[in-house]
Amino acid sequence: MFTLAEKEKTETIKIKKATLKKKSVRKVRRQRRVKDEIVHNFIPEHILLTKEEVEILEKKEISTDKLPLIFIADPAIRHLELNEGDVIKIIRKNNIIGDVEYYRRVVK
Repeated sequence: MFTLAEKEKTETIKIKKATLKKKSVRKVRRQRRVKDEIVHNFIPEHILLTKEEVEILEKKEISTDKLPLIFIADPAIRHLELNEGDVIKIIRKNNIIGDVEYYRRVVK
């Protein structure tokens, strides 16, 4: 049969293997969050505007220089391929008045 010291060694080896598995799973989950879009009830839809849509905004006398800012590292827009100066349209759902659109300019 096993001695007390041998039992302790096998138990510590099992514990070490279990912790290594947990760490590797955590790393994979973090990578998925960075690559994939975050889907959640409280995060509104974010859409990158084309140049034509930005020109339409400027014709409505909404200058992109005066838009509120959003950081390029924001988790809600991290999945989009953005550059500094791009304009984002945020669509928030509202049960009373319908969808509400907001605009933000991307900065670093």
